[in-house]
Amino acid sequence: MASHESYEQERIFAWARHQVSKYPQLKLLHHITNEGKRSVVGGASLKKQGLLSGVSDICLPVANDKYNVLYIELKVGSNKATKAQLEFISLVNKFGGKALVVYGADAAKEVIKNYINNTIDDMNIADDIYPPRKSKKKRGVKDKIIGSCGKNCLTCANMCIEKELIK
Repeated sequence: MASHESYEQERIFAWARHQVSKYPQLKLLHHITNEGKRSVVGGASLKKQGLLSGVSDICLPVANDKYNVLYIELKVGSNKATKAQLEFISLVNKFGGKALVVYGADAAKEVIKNYINNTIDDMNIADDIYPPRKSKKKRGVKDKIIGSCGKNCLTCANMCIEKELIK
């Protein structure tokens, strides 16, 4: 986890400590230490002991009305989840938990509160990511408008009446 992610995580846990009287479930909120460089021998030993690649950073092992556990993979800036992290999130969601990639401490606090209050499904979560990331268009790629003649209207001289925007 990058140092900026560490700072964001510290903010989450400081907030959680102050919210325990309101949300006693937060006593169980914890960080899963799964990051860091290891020697080959040390890594092999940890795998034998049950280390699982891709496990999310934060866990709230408390069921709500719909899910049996909450996992948060914390990211900052333009960081993206790894393939192993996405596979873990998918499996948790498949087996009755709620797992997602969350960008920043404030968003994570919002997710945790909504999970505890059983309103997490009312949030704007897209593709297990919160807040949803805006997709970026590739430079030089323009929308196509296809006319009834089947050609791109931006490069065609025909004057079609029916046109369809293709992205």
